Amino acid sequence: MSTHELRHRGAANLNRFIGLVLAGLLAVAAPVAQAQTCSQTVSAAIASLETHCGDLARDSVCFGYPPASAHLPSKEPAASFIKAGARASALELGSLQTGGLDAESSQWGILALHLSANLPQTYEGPGLIVLLAGEAAAINDVRLEDAMAIQAPVSTVALEKATLYRHPGVIPEAVAQAEAEDFLLVDAFDDAGQWLRVVNDGEIAWVEAEKVARLQALNGLPKLGLGATFAWQALSLSTSADFPECAEAEPWIAIQAPIGIGVSLTINGVDMRLDSMATFQQAHASALSMTAHRGKATTIFGQTVKQSESIIGILSKTGALLDWSGALKGSDAEYARGQRAQAALNGLARANGWAEAEAYNYPASVIHIVQPGETLYGLTARYETDVALIIAANGGDDSLSLLAGMTLIIPRPGSGFAWRAASSASSD
Repeated sequence: MSTHELRHRGAANLNRFIGLVLAGLLAVAAPVAQAQTCSQTVSAAIASLETHCGDLARDSVCFGYPPASAHLPSKEPAASFIKAGARASALELGSLQTGGLDAESSQWGILALHLSANLPQTYEGPGLIVLLAGEAAAINDVRLEDAMAIQAPVSTVALEKATLYRHPGVIPEAVAQAEAEDFLLVDAFDDAGQWLRVVNDGEIAWVEAEKVARLQALNGLPKLGLGATFAWQALSLSTSADFPECAEAEPWIAIQAPIGIGVSLTINGVDMRLDSMATFQQAHASALSMTAHRGKATTIFGQTVKQSESIIGILSKTGALLDWSGALKGSDAEYARGQRAQAALNGLARANGWAEAEAYNYPASVIHIVQPGETLYGLTARYETDVALIIAANGGDDSLSLLAGMTLIIPRPGSGFAWRAASSASSD
């Protein structure tokens, strides 16, 4: 073989080797590039809510990013929305659906549903917010002709000095006092008809019905409670159980109640009360998971899901919830989902001038009234938290002494018991 032929063969082998190396590098790089494209698409979809969904009126829907569609009971087929910012009246819709990740067209559907629910007309903040993201769907289980509406409040007067409470009940939380002959705006009864909802100045409280003048106009007020038939307050949720390789593009549904108020809902046939924000996702075809990211959710079956906890519901073939598991601490993946959902909700809040909120991976701080004989060590163990956090939340003084009757802030209960001497904790 000539020298020229050897050089030619060597060059060919070298080129083949370089080609194999480049092919290997591209094979490694391809998933990374795909993940970046996926992440960018989801980020663009979430940002689109803030860009296009400002001035979102109650009982309306804004389509933040395609693909998305809506079904009107009187029309076939479903209307598809390809333009970000398209609006529709929720009072005319029977169902909503968003599409999953489409890598070729860089699409990932997301929409926002803003509902009046059972909130008073005097309340100026955001109503009940429902976000659908990825391959998700929501069906309005309230027939349009059956949907109730909260009326304008009726003015009455307190017959005697009366305490106003945050919620109706046997041991409710007092929030204000009404003096005899004070005017009160009321717009609803509780289920039993024993309490009236007071909505003065947009604030919401409850007073015992027997302590106000029983005017004839009060007889027409609705009763509020579990199973109330307000538009979209009973809804069936579903998501795809097939998740994309990119975690950011997983499907989910987020529901956020007005902060500090809470709303009664019927989810897939089960009555529950939601205080703040939770996400829903199908773990597989016959199971719907719910994670509370702030506040708590309580089902009619008696389960309470505290923030940073999750619960699994077993679905029938028709999508109805048959039973719930016990609540467990949410996973890191569920916490990350809550962060993404809250980011989308906060973008919508900025666009509309509403207050932003936070998703938690642990229970919020609680207030504890110190009892005789209680110690810092005992409280740290009882609330499963860190002594350094308790000290920092109560002035940061390592000589913190507990006195019976004092108010103590307990931060991050349930985040993990960790006892260290006060002196070492303060020097960390």
